Amino acid sequence: MLTVAIDSSQDMCTLALGRKTQLLSEYHFHHKMSLLRRLVPNIEMMLSDAGHKPQDLDAVFVSLGPGSFTGLRIGITTAKTLAWTLGKPIIGVPTLDAIAMGAADTAVEIICPMIFARANEVYWTLMDSTAEVRLAEYEVSPVSDVLLGVEKRGLKACFCGTGATRNAEKIRHKFGNEAVVTKPWTDFARGAALLDLGNKRLSEGHIDDAITLTPMYIRKPTPVVKLEAGELDIK
Repeated sequence: MLTVAIDSSQDMCTLALGRKTQLLSEYHFHHKMSLLRRLVPNIEMMLSDAGHKPQDLDAVFVSLGPGSFTGLRIGITTAKTLAWTLGKPIIGVPTLDAIAMGAADTAVEIICPMIFARANEVYWTLMDSTAEVRLAEYEVSPVSDVLLGVEKRGLKACFCGTGATRNAEKIRHKFGNEAVVTKPWTDFARGAALLDLGNKRLSEGHIDDAITLTPMYIRKPTPVVKLEAGELDIK
């Protein structure tokens, strides 16, 4: 089974091609606000480099967020179009789960993946040390609230993702040696993690609808908030 995975939730876009859980290709590129122009050509190049064409794909996995409003819409729309056109299943994967999987098996008791949301705020959740079991809901919170919540659990924690990298000093100041902050190359979802999570959901029958699948925003995007408040005229 040949599958492709797409994560466009952050500034670094991840593409992966796999055969079952075997990683065949993994592309990362900093899209610099040009994701719409570069995403499809990069998918085509990855497939071509591996000796495949889109028609060879058996399923499409896509990262659902949370993360960039525009990046998620571009990535998910591209994945839905690919799946719909080819008549193949599409499976959404929570971005925080994939980031946590990249930090699994470290010598800690819980993993706290954090994605930078805006100044002093992060999207986050908590996973067990294997990144297989989620221990908290997906939320967006001030960094101080997240650190306080982790401290109350009294467990050695691993912090990963862009939210952890940007707030590494605060984390080390609060926890000292009782916490691990992963290296910056774990800031984004890795291709193997996206493929692993996608294959697991596919094997469990969790197939999404290519028409109705939507991003996981956690918080309403600013344009939606303004529209609901009557501050945005779309006529």
